[in-house]
Amino acid sequence: MKYGINQIIFYTFLCLTLVSCTEDVTLENPNQLTEDTFFESLQQIEAAANGSYAQLQSSGLYQRFGYILPDSFSDEMQSGGDANFITSWSFQLTPTTPQVDLYWTTCYRGIAACNFLLGGESKMRERLDGGGVDFTADDVNDAVGQGRFLRALYYFHLVRRFGGVPLIVDNDNALDIPRSEAEEVWDLIKSDLRVASANLFEKGSTEEGRATRGAALGLLGKVYLFNEQYDSAKFYLDQISGYSLLPLNEYNDNFNESGEFNDESMFEVVYTGEQDGSQWDQNGRGLGEVTWHAQEYTGWSNIIPSQKMIEEFEDDDPRLQSSVLEAGDAYGPNNSLTWGGGRVWYKFSQLYENEATMENGDTNARLLRYADVVLMKAEAELMLGNSSMAINYLNMIRDRVMLPRYGTDEMDGRGYPVDTPDQVFEALMHERMIELCAEQQRFDDLIRWNMDSREITVDDQGTNRGYNESIHRLMPIPQTEIDANANMSAADQNPGY
Repeated sequence: MKYGINQIIFYTFLCLTLVSCTEDVTLENPNQLTEDTFFESLQQIEAAANGSYAQLQSSGLYQRFGYILPDSFSDEMQSGGDANFITSWSFQLTPTTPQVDLYWTTCYRGIAACNFLLGGESKMRERLDGGGVDFTADDVNDAVGQGRFLRALYYFHLVRRFGGVPLIVDNDNALDIPRSEAEEVWDLIKSDLRVASANLFEKGSTEEGRATRGAALGLLGKVYLFNEQYDSAKFYLDQISGYSLLPLNEYNDNFNESGEFNDESMFEVVYTGEQDGSQWDQNGRGLGEVTWHAQEYTGWSNIIPSQKMIEEFEDDDPRLQSSVLEAGDAYGPNNSLTWGGGRVWYKFSQLYENEATMENGDTNARLLRYADVVLMKAEAELMLGNSSMAINYLNMIRDRVMLPRYGTDEMDGRGYPVDTPDQVFEALMHERMIELCAEQQRFDDLIRWNMDSREITVDDQGTNRGYNESIHRLMPIPQTEIDANANMSAADQNPGY
């Protein structure tokens, strides 16, 4: 990898000092830190767990490129001209594009942190058996669950963007790992999430922001859906409980700061607004407690909703006014302000509660919410031949926003009959595009349905975007990885790059 696994591990240990919940956990020499010299207290276990979350907050992921890359690939977006978006939006990424390398390296830093936490399991249990410690078996189980969930999440990011990647599950044996097949990566993700779902605390029984059993089950269901294993997807999604769709009058709480950790939220990347001046540090050493999402999607208009996206909304769909702002639209607290700018994204901005668009935002990124689970359950049921159950789930989404139900004359008249499985699928596509717009879902949905070459074609001006499904479903493997890894070569590069 770009910095070498030893440097990645070093920065992993440094994260334990930067993101610890306590202020007195210090690591005098991170290079000498091992599982044998750590994990002596609950404080240290929590510090190691915290370090496993840190890379999600960084510029390689949800501070910046974790949302830029998948969103800009999709047909929901029109480029605003910024170089950080237009390169990916126009499918011009190369093996030397910095954001590709940063995305890759960030994920592997996160994996190294997870491996350090998981590598301490035997030492934690040994000390627990010896007595005299301030942590319990449940604490150890939950820590293991967090490590497994987060490692699966980092690999989930990697396998969707790159296909097969090196599988590193042990920091002591992490050099020159050859590229694995994508199926092997998916298998590790499933295994990790099954363990996580059996060990994590339920929502409400742990700190807000930590992984929970529901989050693990939701991600596991999504993974099986991506693998077209619909029985398994249904099995795990049906085990989720304790979440609900917010009512329409609270819908914006899915995207604003005051609504964080609500009843619909299942997993969030947490931002506090704090920073130490090095949040753009490419080595991951700075605190990543701010996100530039609002500034880039709203304040700077670096990427804007496509006309195709706007036209997908029905005329009376209230979700449009919660997602997009156009000149003359009401916005802000109690909709008391009038937007005077051009078309921008409203989602995840500070504008729900504040007139200003702040550069350094602290609105949490919602990676999984219950609406997505309901729609995934609809998809699994449809693919298993249960159209009526799929329609019921779709109508849960409709009922929440007080729109006509599928299967009624009114919806038939709107062009959405559901008399055949193909028609139900069209309704599913419609609801996922509307409900989850600008939430990094659309591009992967289209690939999963083999609809990408049909939908990702031209921009709003009719210009061909240059999308080629045989190439652009994946990003290029960073050239730095191929150059540094003795067991990878140009032959391991993804086709077309």
